[in-house]
Amino acid sequence: MDKNIGRKLDGRYEITELIGIGGMADVYKATDILEDRVVAVKILKNEFADNEDFVRRFRNESKAIAVLSHPNIVKIFDVGFTDKIQFIVMEYIDGITLKEFMEQQGVLKWKDSIHFIIQILRALQHAHDRGIVHRDIKPQNIMLFPDGTIKVMDFGIARFAREEGKTISDKAIGSVHYISPEQARGDITDEKSDIYSVGVMLYEMLTGVKPFDADNPVSVALMHMQNDAKPLRAINDSVPEGLEEIVIRAMQKEPSKRYQSASEMIKDIEEFKKNPSIVFEYKYLSEKTQYFNAGAVSRAAAEAEKSKSVPLSRNEKNGDVKKMRTRTKTRDDIDNYDDYDDYEEDDKPSKSSYFVVVLTAIAAGVIIIVVAFIAIMILTKIGGDETPEIGKMPKLIGFSYQEVKSVYASSFDVVAEKQEYSSEFGEGAIIEQSPTEGKDYLIGKTTVKVTVSKGPRMVTVSNVYELDSTTALSMLKDNDGFNVIITSVFDETVPKDQVIMTDPPRNEKVPYGSTVRMYVSRGPEEQEIPVPDCVGRTFEEAELLLDNKFTIQTMTADSLEPEGTVIKQSIPAVTEDGQQNIVKLNSTIILTISTGVMPEAEAVITFSVPSNIKGKATFNCYVNGQIIGSTKIDNLAYASTVSVTIKGTEMQKVILEAVNEENKDSATIGEYSVNFVENTVTEVDFEKAILRNLFSKDEPEITNDNRNEISIDDDDDAFWNEVFGY
Repeated sequence: MDKNIGRKLDGRYEITELIGIGGMADVYKATDILEDRVVAVKILKNEFADNEDFVRRFRNESKAIAVLSHPNIVKIFDVGFTDKIQFIVMEYIDGITLKEFMEQQGVLKWKDSIHFIIQILRALQHAHDRGIVHRDIKPQNIMLFPDGTIKVMDFGIARFAREEGKTISDKAIGSVHYISPEQARGDITDEKSDIYSVGVMLYEMLTGVKPFDADNPVSVALMHMQNDAKPLRAINDSVPEGLEEIVIRAMQKEPSKRYQSASEMIKDIEEFKKNPSIVFEYKYLSEKTQYFNAGAVSRAAAEAEKSKSVPLSRNEKNGDVKKMRTRTKTRDDIDNYDDYDDYEEDDKPSKSSYFVVVLTAIAAGVIIIVVAFIAIMILTKIGGDETPEIGKMPKLIGFSYQEVKSVYASSFDVVAEKQEYSSEFGEGAIIEQSPTEGKDYLIGKTTVKVTVSKGPRMVTVSNVYELDSTTALSMLKDNDGFNVIITSVFDETVPKDQVIMTDPPRNEKVPYGSTVRMYVSRGPEEQEIPVPDCVGRTFEEAELLLDNKFTIQTMTADSLEPEGTVIKQSIPAVTEDGQQNIVKLNSTIILTISTGVMPEAEAVITFSVPSNIKGKATFNCYVNGQIIGSTKIDNLAYASTVSVTIKGTEMQKVILEAVNEENKDSATIGEYSVNFVENTVTEVDFEKAILRNLFSKDEPEITNDNRNEISIDDDDDAFWNEVFGY
């Protein structure tokens, strides 16, 4: 059985079930006792706990997720780091991975695919805006709820871009089927690496196959760096061309040719959703991996067909213009239109050159006529009734206010009515507009009212260092408006339950509503040690075993064991289930030491009382003249048996005495052999007749003459036998 099942972390997270096994950590289902909710707990595997690299990556994950708060990102509630265990407490998701869903469905409908991808991109944009790159985007790290909601998880090798600088030495890369070419090469990675991985996932959703696959990871990585994926529509021709082009751009091998942000990719997908027949005309050259406008290339090709021969170079020297040799332009010539130097000169002009000159003159004349006609039309319109043009209001939200004013100056006026704080949009960006996107407006006659972002509201992190955690939490959460995560750590200098520090640190300005991690002291680290077995050892031997590890207390007890021997310890060495008992350093342990004296034990002497006697009696038991037990009977007439409890040691001869309390007469009535060690009682002698005589003084004297006149119980035959020899 997994030893973590049933374990309670930090006294509040009770682990109930193993739900996932990863490369460096296992994930468990647990109950948060304090919050009464189900959570997921990721625990670093024991074999990696001493590996600094794995520990760093594990802590990076908690650090990465802690600053994120987005509906499409798995929440983190708490973290714990000690020498014994490292864990992260996260939101528990009752769903399946996107990988499992893709395996069930095979090829996804393109509408479902972009529904999932947009959510993933929104989560990534949130992370990228905070300087975090996931670096391991894959379907296995995406959770899917029954209602279609997506949650991105497992930021295990995520990086803070602002902390990395310009070099990366970490060898960790994402899953080989989804890594970007720069990841495979070990180059610098940024948010565009995540964009590539998203493109690979979208390709797989739409086709049911991975763009690159091979028998070993190295081959797949090389294919990401060197090979072009099979055209998506060659596998699934039902995918619209515009969506294929979005995938192509996202999967460009050169990061500069991809979408530069998740929001930029979302924008194209939204355009595609509005018009699935749209074509973005992202076409790419085979080796240079440059994209250009296909429409422009087509027009250039058409012009080349019209002019089979055009002058390709010109050489002016000493005022002389030499006539040039001509040739037919090919597609390569168009692509290298500025490269003139390789063509040879010809002293004789060709007829086609004269023809071109004539055509040029005609074209110039036509242009002059058209320009004149347009000028006349414009002049004619001035002062006359002009019908205003109607346009569709573009989306302005998210764009710079100053840029919008400049770009659309000829279309409409833009007026900033107010400014507001925004955690979603940067300073100067438009966050609201009226008229809204898609509304009709009069070109040149419309005023657009906008709300401009002042950027996130900045709040100073209060100085809560060395305050108690309850007061500090109230200041940061209630007063400052932060989302606070508490991390408990051992600290030798800061008292327990006081704040050590915060991240971001005190007095730093951060956006309102940000996540602040508060580190609270657990006091000095309490080292755990095994309990040694001291029973059967001398006290001196036990003291050596426990010295400097336990606080020792002693007590004595009578025992058959030699004097000074430990006969009991308050904390056993082994638990009830047979496991080694582990306790905190300096725990108090009580040792019971033998006095070497035989322990006193109890025994019970029981005897029958003859019938037809009465009176108040006391029965005493003696050993060597000392009373070791006594009992009183108020009326023997009502007692059939009498028991006397005695105390003693070893094997003893016990004398039983009866005392008549009415006349104080006494007599020895029995003798017993008592083994106090084994708790056995053996009757040696018991004088019932003496007992009867002691309590029957008023009865007539018994003789052979009156025997028949005296009523005697049949049970007393033994008495007559003893008295008269019957």
